Amino acid sequence: MMTLSDREIGDDLTRALEKAQEGDETAWETLFRECYPKVRRVVRRKLDRSMRSLYDSTDFASDVMKSLAANLNQLNFPTVEHLIAFLIHVAEQKVIDEHRRRHTLKRDVTRERPMFGVEADAAPVQIASDEPTASQLAQANETEELLLDRQSETEKAIIRLRREGHDNGAIADQTGWNIRKVQRFLKDLHDSVIGSGS
Repeated sequence: MMTLSDREIGDDLTRALEKAQEGDETAWETLFRECYPKVRRVVRRKLDRSMRSLYDSTDFASDVMKSLAANLNQLNFPTVEHLIAFLIHVAEQKVIDEHRRRHTLKRDVTRERPMFGVEADAAPVQIASDEPTASQLAQANETEELLLDRQSETEKAIIRLRREGHDNGAIADQTGWNIRKVQRFLKDLHDSVIGSGS
């Protein structure tokens, strides 16, 4: 049964809710102090063990309170009990949504996985790299050797200068070729490399 002091506290919080909706900062702080711990407790109960290792209850509770702060003047709660019930529902829904999102990622190859398997004999996870593999490097070297064998000394110099980062104008100056001829040669070389790779 609700005591007089509980009723008075409820009335005070309901007034704080009304003032907070009007933009009163002190009233918002009062509401926050009252609601945040309750929301956090609900979240803590809802988080299962696997999610507790990834998330803290404060993450969800803070997110709920931020949403409330952003939309407080658009929401209508007759009493603070209605507000707390609403916040608890939102917090539970956020946990459920995140659990579902993580569950649907189980079959996703890019999902988070432990670096080492759970079983003692499990092999470590291989991390994908943007670096070329040994096989790709070997193929690239073979292609390069074949291309260079077919080139004149000037063409080899153009390839070397391009690798060193020189632009077409600088290459033309150093080789004595017209800049358009350099561009054409490099384009034809590029097309032949792409063609040989397909």
